[in-house]
This record gives sequence, structure tokens and C-alpha cells, in this order.
Amino acid sequence: MITCIYCGYECPDNAHICPNCGKPIIKESMHKQPTFDDIKESLRREKAGVKQEEPRSQTPLIMAACVVLLIALAIYKYL
Repeated sequence: MITCIYCGYECPDNAHICPNCGKPIIKESMHKQPTFDDIKESLRREKAGVKQEEPRSQTPLIMAACVVLLIALAIYKYL
């Protein structure tokens, strides 16, 4: 795992862009300063609104499953 120098997120070893902040991953050294091109690219992406999709939350699906289960239990109890 590689730590993003911009946000501290633990990125996979094969990542070129941080999935959390969208900035380029510096792989050579954790303490290396980003180059001008790295900064320019990250600013271009930021202005364009380019970000990787965040994983979708499973909360609505879990809540719906709980409601269905409660309804099924209520129907079973009263039949």
C-alpha cells in the first residue's frame, strides 16, 4: 500500500491516482516533493471536477431488507 501525500489515504500499489482525493500518486519516495507537472495535473483535474467514483453505500439496501423482514414477521405472527 502507498500513502497519498495529499490526503494520507492508503492506496493500492498499482494506483496512479488517489481514489480518495484524485491527485497523482508519488511512488518513488514518501517524502519527495510533487513536480510542477504533478501539481498542474492535479489542479486541472480539480477544476474539471474529475474524481473517481466513491463506493456506493449499502445502507439503503440493508434498511429495505430489514423492513421486508419485519413485515414478513408481523404477517407470520398474525396468521
